[in-house]
Amino acid sequence: MRVALVGARGHGARHVENLVRLGHDGLATFVGVVDVADVDVPVPSYPDLPSLAAELHPEVVVVSSPPATHRDHVLTAFELGCDVLVEKPAVLSVTDFDEISAVALDRGLVCQVGFQAQGTGSYRRLCSLIGSGALGDITGIGAAGRWVRSDSYYERSEWAGRQGEDGTLVNPFAHALQNALLLADVEERADIAVELELYRCRDTISADDTACVRVTADGAPPVVVATTLCAATSLPPVVLVHGTLGQAVWWYDDDRLTVNDHRMAVAPSVDLLENLIRHRQTGEPLVAPLAAARAFTSIAEQCGKADVPLLPARRVGERVVLDGIDEVVVRAAEKIATFTELGCGFGR
Repeated sequence: MRVALVGARGHGARHVENLVRLGHDGLATFVGVVDVADVDVPVPSYPDLPSLAAELHPEVVVVSSPPATHRDHVLTAFELGCDVLVEKPAVLSVTDFDEISAVALDRGLVCQVGFQAQGTGSYRRLCSLIGSGALGDITGIGAAGRWVRSDSYYERSEWAGRQGEDGTLVNPFAHALQNALLLADVEERADIAVELELYRCRDTISADDTACVRVTADGAPPVVVATTLCAATSLPPVVLVHGTLGQAVWWYDDDRLTVNDHRMAVAPSVDLLENLIRHRQTGEPLVAPLAAARAFTSIAEQCGKADVPLLPARRVGERVVLDGIDEVVVRAAEKIATFTELGCGFGR
């Protein structure tokens, strides 16, 4: 299938590499890119998607542009008759989510969201274990993300650190939130209750760099996701599934899963673009369909509107450290508790 890419810089560079790989494997034809800047790519570059489509006629469009531009690019791709793989967050409001969902349905097109952890073998194995009852009744889903990010992280793009487009739950740890929602089986629900605690330790940003969210819904286990970019040390993000018969620990970035301290064998990962192409060719189910991002989109929209107070933190060279946060985010995931419930001095 003929594939075009919108946004070839930043994370888009990974899509360039993947499209070149798929071309070598004979699975896709990488026809061109759309970018507002000069980019070093092995295909023609265009200023906008309609001009690219007029000459190159793509069947699939990958959207890896700034989050605030996703809606317009996705709708343009749909108008051109193309299926879409859009990076997370797909859109920033439920209104936009409903709009592109309706247009896709009306035109018989599909939209896959770039939650690549849903394609890992560890995710599929964990879903199977939960479904089989191997963990007993699920009593809670926790996730913890603790990374160190320097000043340069917020200089990488104009939208970095901007509330409504960035923030730990919306961008760097979006996978932790989405994975937890999926495992709690609330990803498509519109009736979730959301408790947010958002903070920032830099006065140069408006988005949070430290956050905790609890998500509850009738008949579903509670979800708590705690995150920070102001850790003393970075650790791989982790999802904890608490059950009456044991605990699963999933390091989604590493595709690694343990159950009651036993390492689980997992199948190879599924590439999201390959999956979308096979969906069109053979009917293979989509790994990360747009419909599964409804709850995530609702939370992302609330993050864009919530109060984000400034916390006092300690500067260490080019980074900022919130003392004690490393342990707090882990305890929140372990206890399915909010910052406030853990007695943090910065909790509401």
